[in-house]
Order: sequence, then C-alpha cells, then structure tokens
Amino acid sequence: MSLRFKFVLALLLSSLASVALVGGVAYVQLTNKFDSLRRQQASMHFKGAVTDYLTRYGGNWQAASAVMPFRQFMEQQGPTVGARPRPPRPDGPPEGRPPGPPDDRRAGPPDQGPPGGGGPDGPRRGGEPPFKFILLDAQYRVLLGAGEYAHDSVAPPELQRDAMPIVINDKVEAYIAPQGVLAPGKQDIEYLAAMREALLYGAAAATALALGLGLLLGTGLSAALRQLTGAVKAMRGGALRQKVEVDGGGGEIATLATAFNQMSEELAQSHEALQQSNKTILEQATQLKEMSIRDALTDLYNRRHFDEQAQQLFEQSVRHGHPMTVVMGDIDFFKRINDTYSHATGDVVLKQIAEILRTHMRISDVVARYGGEEFVILLPETPLPQAAALCDKLRQVIESFPWTNVHPELRVTMSMGLCADVAAGTVHAMLSKADGLLYRAKEQGRNRVCFG
Repeated sequence: MSLRFKFVLALLLSSLASVALVGGVAYVQLTNKFDSLRRQQASMHFKGAVTDYLTRYGGNWQAASAVMPFRQFMEQQGPTVGARPRPPRPDGPPEGRPPGPPDDRRAGPPDQGPPGGGGPDGPRRGGEPPFKFILLDAQYRVLLGAGEYAHDSVAPPELQRDAMPIVINDKVEAYIAPQGVLAPGKQDIEYLAAMREALLYGAAAATALALGLGLLLGTGLSAALRQLTGAVKAMRGGALRQKVEVDGGGGEIATLATAFNQMSEELAQSHEALQQSNKTILEQATQLKEMSIRDALTDLYNRRHFDEQAQQLFEQSVRHGHPMTVVMGDIDFFKRINDTYSHATGDVVLKQIAEILRTHMRISDVVARYGGEEFVILLPETPLPQAAALCDKLRQVIESFPWTNVHPELRVTMSMGLCADVAAGTVHAMLSKADGLLYRAKEQGRNRVCFG
C-alpha cells in the first residue's frame, strides 16, 4: 500500500468521522432544540387557549364545561385560540349561541377535551397531537388527564413541580403540564428531512474535499519521499553523492531533505578521502615491497627475491619438462676499476651494466644482482644454445659500450657461465654449476661465455 493511498485514506476517514461526529451532534442538538421550541410553543398556545376558555366563562372550569365542553370550544375557535386573551363574558353564552343549557351532543363527559388532553392544532385524524397536556385546577386536581391520569385525582408531586400556572385577574385558576413528545407533524417531518438532507450534502462535500486535498497533499508528499527513496537506493548502489530538491515552503520534509543532502555530501567526501588514503597505502605498500625485493644501487632484483623466483620457475620447468637456463655473470677486474677510477666510477659501471641486462631481457626472465659485481639471470623456456647466443650478445654490448664517456681510460668486460641441466636436482645445484663455468671463463682469459 503506497504512502499516498494511506494518506488519502487517513484524511478521508478522519474527514468522514469529523462530519459524522459534528453532524450527529448538530442533528441531535437541533432536534432537541426543535422539540423544546415546539413543546414551548405548543404549551404557550395551549395555555392561551385554556386562558381564553376560562376567562370567557368566569374563570371556573365546571361552569365553563357546563356551557361548552373544551373540545367543542377548541373546534369552534380553530388553531388561533390562545393567540391573545379574550375579555370575560359573564353575561351568558358566547356570541352567536342562544342562551340556555348545552344540548347532549355538546356536553360530553367532564374530561372531554382535545385528543390526548388538547393541543394547539386541535384534533387530528388518524393519530394523536404531537404533545399531551395535563390540565389541573388550583388545588392540583386533574381536570384533563390525557389518558394518563383519572379525572379529579390529585396530580403526583413531580407533575405539580413542572406545571405552569394559568393566572386570571391575578389569581391562579389552573395549571398545565406538558407530557412527552409523540409523533411529529407533517411539517415537522419535512423540516427534519431537510436537516438530514443538508447534513448528507455536507458529508458528500466534505468527502469530495477530503479526496481532493488528500490527492493533492499526498501526491506532493509521496513525490518528495520517492525522491528521497531513490536517492537512498542510489547511495546503496555506490553513488554516494546525491542531492534532492528542498521545498522552499519549509516543514519536516524540507528539513529531512536538507539533512539528507548534507549527510550525502559528508559521506561522499569521507568515502573519497578513504579511497585516497587506501590508494596511498597501497602505493606505499607496493613501494615497500619493491624496496624489499630490489637492489638499491642497480634497481635489479636482490638475491633473496631471485632465489624465491628461481625455485618456483625450476619446479614448473621440472613439472612440465620445459627447458630452463641459469646464467652467472661477473664484471672483469672490477676491484681494479674501483681502485683505479674510484668507487663512484665503479657504482656507475654497475648501474650501466644493470641497465643493459634489463633492456635486453624478456618480461618472463629474471635478472638480479647476486652480490658485489656478480649478476645472475634465469631464462625460463630457454634451451642452452639460445641462452648462449643471448649471453654472447650481452657480452659484446657491454664490451662495445662507450665507457670512455665515464672515464677516458675506462674499459669494461664481463665473463659468464651457463647451466641448463635441469636434471641437476635443484636450482642451487644449477647455480653452482654455472658458477663453476664462470670461473672457467675467468681462467680462459675473461670476456667470454662458457657452458657445459
């Protein structure tokens, strides 16, 4: 489930919950207030009707009922009864009626009145009025019981406490007490339906607004987080220097983006510094390794490294049955060069011979300064005749080199001994045979190559 969907759903649910809560509370409050106003209005109308009735007939319920029952009075007067007090008429029956006792049709029982005790709208067909009213005399005896209390019975204390007095000529003549709400009328139902419809329209509008705002805000929020997520994935892939856009409006997302950009830059710088440090360490390690395996003066391999390489190459040659030749070389009369022309001149001679040997060797060949003026060469995959030809060429290059540039009277030559007998058993045995052949070359007059 995406963050945008969660955000929209949360905003929608919270909006619907808010609308339901506010709408429900408002509907209940409006309904209660509406019922209270209806009750109050109906009570005032009914109180006005009873006041008119009692005022017209001298303030005495029994006398009024003897002339005209309250129900008939309400039917004749219509729904406007109680709108204003009427002056008393002590001289006889109401206008338009002949004097005399009421007939049987109009007399009715003592508790006769509007259905349910009376109401401002008069009797209704097919049902009761919206409110019931209890009418009491000045001594709290029931005059109209609304089907709840017997005529002429004493009202209970709670009914007496809620009763409203009817005052005529500064004298309490009766009390009325409204009972609970029954069914609302047609207009009431239409009014409540209109309120519900308005609340439903409000809920629909709130839902549409929540969806629109949720999509708008969720899209912006998820886009910023997607950018951050993509940058984090790129960093995990190795691209440490990432930068996301920072919203100019500020807020937590902008703060997070700023902190991420700063972290990415610092991490990239630290990584680059670490890589540079590792590179420096590797270079230094390589230099130290080269220094440990090379001769400081000639930059050729030293004797220890040569022995390690020679042993490995010898084992490979024996294992695969391939040829290998070992060469021992020595500068002729090198002590005389040092004594005659100085040790500095001798060092120049050693460096130059090392350079000649290095430039004429293959990558697979191993050349080393074995000690003093001695040099050793290992030629893998090389039979003795080919090795002898190469060494004789080296001897000629050394002899013909313009040594007079170093010193006008300087002349340098080299003698060499070669051994290609892999069957000798060890590389040291081959070196020993090559050394013996070198001494033979010395004995035969130097500046020559000897091989068995």
